[in-house]
Amino acid sequence: MLKKPVIIILTCFWFISASAQLDTFFVKQNIHRCADSLAHAFKTKNWDLFTTYSYPALIGSLGGVQKFKEYIQETLSAAPDSAWKQYEPGKILQIVKTAKDIQTVIELHTRIAMDSMQISTTTYLVGESWNGGQHWTFFDSRGDRSIALTVKPDLSPELVIPSRKEKLEPFRPEDQ
Repeated sequence: MLKKPVIIILTCFWFISASAQLDTFFVKQNIHRCADSLAHAFKTKNWDLFTTYSYPALIGSLGGVQKFKEYIQETLSAAPDSAWKQYEPGKILQIVKTAKDIQTVIELHTRIAMDSMQISTTTYLVGESWNGGQHWTFFDSRGDRSIALTVKPDLSPELVIPSRKEKLEPFRPEDQ
């Protein structure tokens, strides 16, 4: 028969363990919420909202919010709105807590159809939260750790960024 102190200690460990899992649950919820907001802003061309969820150092490196918005608009002008068939976050692959922040890697799925061709891409967003996982900002790593390090030099060495996946195939309008 277990003695009362052993039961109390085991119960305490169980609550501590449950609390850690609960924190991860809320962090994951917030990553999904913020990544979904980033995608929604992109789809609706709400560049003010898009910058809210974009990595601040990237925005700064492009000359500030206004220049960042102009850069995005110019970059996207090559493809008509009707070409974008998909732009949405996928699975969270990793979460790493560092001394200064929490970092994540999350999939981003895009599909563009133009000129009878369709390009399906899975790339990986790097996300960072400075406030315990409540708000997240993201940037596209292009599936390359060296690119991610130029944007975020203090990227955790534990963070693994998979290679970008791209598939080019014929597109028929009935495939929509």
